[in-house]
Parts: sequence; structure tokens; C-alpha cells
Amino acid sequence: VRVSGASTVYPIVVMAGEELRRQGILVEAQAGGSTRGFEDTVAGRNDLGAMARDPTPAEASQILTFPIAYDGVGVVVHASNPLAGVSTEDLRRIYAKEVTSWAELGGADAPIVVVTKAAGHATLETFLHHTGLGRTELQADVVGGDNAQVIRVVANTENAIGYVSLGEVLHAIEEGMPLRLVPLDGVEPTLEAVADKSYPMARTLYLIARDEPQGASRALLDFLRSAEGARIIERGRYVPLG
Repeated sequence: VRVSGASTVYPIVVMAGEELRRQGILVEAQAGGSTRGFEDTVAGRNDLGAMARDPTPAEASQILTFPIAYDGVGVVVHASNPLAGVSTEDLRRIYAKEVTSWAELGGADAPIVVVTKAAGHATLETFLHHTGLGRTELQADVVGGDNAQVIRVVANTENAIGYVSLGEVLHAIEEGMPLRLVPLDGVEPTLEAVADKSYPMARTLYLIARDEPQGASRALLDFLRSAEGARIIERGRYVPLG
């Protein structure tokens, strides 16, 4: 089964592939962003695409969508940053470069290093939608591709701020990377808050197909929607459906 698309969905597909290999099913996963997942699916370059955002109406008319999990987009800073939390308006002003020093948010007199995601990634689309920023309004110092790149930049830059898949940054923190998630609009960035829909910046994760999945593609989809698949999703620090 060839799966390509959202870097947020990539770890879920890889973990599912490890389990399905025992059943003789080989899963090949490639990241590259939700837009790539859609384009590969429509062009027939994969068996299933992965998207970490809702398809646009134009996209939805060309594909079948299969929700598999929920994820939050977490605001992340270096572990040494004492920032108590941010509001959506704070984020908008930081990413529009209207606020440029941590001192303006009660922190040290140091420049804010703004880290964003590259075009074509659903995490960027979710962030823009939530903050109300237009693409031309967003001004960043560093542009990262997948979640792992943004995480590495923030972990290595004391004055940085970024936004990434909540599941991936929780995993990175557990592995000892010097990162800290900060509350958004007064809500702690937890999986429980994503599950009960109180966390304000969340999204649905999808697998998509051009036609009704058959064979190994159907087996992967059914596995992710099973009780065993839900355990895989939870292990990856995402929220299962239901």
C-alpha cells in the first residue's frame, strides 16, 4: 500500500504498517504535506493519500475521505522560556511581526524568533484559519517543512516560537527534547482537551482515495478504525475517533 501526504499522519501510518507487516501487508509511507497527498491521490501516484485538514469543496468533489483520528496544533517554545500562555490575538500579532520581543509578553528582552510551516502543509492552513492571518501577512524568520524540522529548530533556539502537531511535540518532549507546550486561550494543550473539543486549534486527520479502497488499502483503513488501530493512534499521542 503506497501512502503519501501529511507529515502529521505519517507516524500513524508507519506504526500501523509495522503491525500489518505481520499479516503480510507492506505499507510504504511518504510525507510531504496534505497538498501532496491530495495531488498524488488524484494523479494515481499512491493508493491512499493523507491529509491533516478538511479538503476544500473543490478537492472533496474528486476524492473519498476517511477520518481516522483527531489532533491538536500546539504552540511550542524552548523549555527555558517562562511564557505562561498565549492568546489567539497574541499569536496573530507575533506572526504578523507586530510583537517582536518577548518583553512585550512579560518575558526577557530578547527578539522572538518566529518559526512557521512551509506552504502545502495542513498545519499552516490550520494556523492561518485559527488566527485569521492571510498568507501575505504572516512574517517568519524560519520556515520548516515537516513537524520534525520545526521541533528541531525550536529545541535549538531559546527565543523561538512555533506551532506543530500536538502528538509529535508530546512525543518529542517525552524523548527529552528541550521543549514546552504553552496554553492557548487559557486551555492546556492536552489530548484530553482535543478529545472533549475544548482545545481551540484542532483538526481531523484523514486518509483519502480516488475510488473505494480495496484489498490492502481497505485492510489498512479498517485496521486504523479498529480497537487495535485506536491503541496505535493513542500510542502516537493522537486522539482516536469516537
